[in-house]
Amino acid sequence: MKVDVAQLKLLTEHRNIHIPLLDHMNFRHCPDAEGGPGNIVMQVDARHVNSLGNTHGGVLMTILDVVMAFNASQRDEQKRACVTIEMKTNFLSPGGMVGDLIEAVGCVRRHTRSIAFCEGEVRNAAGEVVATASGTFKYVNRQRTPAADV
Repeated sequence: MKVDVAQLKLLTEHRNIHIPLLDHMNFRHCPDAEGGPGNIVMQVDARHVNSLGNTHGGVLMTILDVVMAFNASQRDEQKRACVTIEMKTNFLSPGGMVGDLIEAVGCVRRHTRSIAFCEGEVRNAAGEVVATASGTFKYVNRQRTPAADV
């Protein structure tokens, strides 16, 4: 993966939404050359690792959840938000260490007016799949929340 993370917008800037957790995680939007929703990349730092020095499983689950919901939202003609109904994750190998880049890719397998069925995977800097997930997401209308006022 050859990406200059510093040149990529924060995911929340790209989507013009305010989600403090995503800013804290430093998720970046990596545009798709074919005009699709794109991927999410993150440079692993000390906040993201477990006691073994590898990317924490919770971080991998979070980036998978976000990339699947991001793809589902982009497929919705009304551009509604998505909330996770359920998610299953498989961890295949360590995700990376401090300084490494990881990339999450998502896709929508099927969607209805109210629900999207998605899959995602996380790849390490060598391009190896380190985690996969499937999830079901419900489309919801955006409502004003305290986070939106920050």
